[in-house]
Amino acid sequence: RKQVCSFEYIYFARPDSGIDGQDGYQARLNMGREMWNETQYDADIVISVPDSGNTAAIGYAQASGIPFKHGLIKNRYMGRTFIKPNQKQRELAVRMKLNVVKSVVKDKRIVMVDDSIVRGTTSGIICKLLREAGAKEVYMCVSAPPIKYPCFYGIDTSVRKELIASTFSVEQIQKYIGVDKLHFISIDGLNRAVEHIPKEDMCLACFNNDYPTDTPQANEEGEKYALEHK
Repeated sequence: RKQVCSFEYIYFARPDSGIDGQDGYQARLNMGREMWNETQYDADIVISVPDSGNTAAIGYAQASGIPFKHGLIKNRYMGRTFIKPNQKQRELAVRMKLNVVKSVVKDKRIVMVDDSIVRGTTSGIICKLLREAGAKEVYMCVSAPPIKYPCFYGIDTSVRKELIASTFSVEQIQKYIGVDKLHFISIDGLNRAVEHIPKEDMCLACFNNDYPTDTPQANEEGEKYALEHK
């Protein structure tokens, strides 16, 4: 059956893309608005984890009336260095990649918008940076539902045992990353946000385990490549 990857609209596609009649920028604005409708957080500012959280954060700010601010600045000269073999190296990479604007976040209750949580380590480091800069409270909103299952179709998500949402509840993830509140957009909210793609035409398998094809049995480290090896 026809299935369009939902992660194209959440993260992978450029925001100026149009896929199957759906404008990417508008979809992400809608995700932010849906998250506001689902949370109604009382906060002082909205910030994004740049760049992938930018548009959804703007949508949240527009819907809520809470001002959007640039609380995190991305170092654009580092490349993709987030995937590191241990926690110490991952934390160093994040600290080199993102800088907090202390004057923006100090003594503020912050809604921080990001596109997804995979392992949870990066989100935890960013929260720690905000706390060190004087943030009063950190409420995190995620424009993807909890990623519980691997992708067999070429999206480079981790094997299932590395996906934090496959074994942790939302409350446990909140505690693990150290935020005061944590909200993942609902699958229904995501479907409403991607308004021009019918729900039945969108692949949501990494969220709900409803794969559009037969999938191999889990085989630990190789499971996400199983179809490629078949």
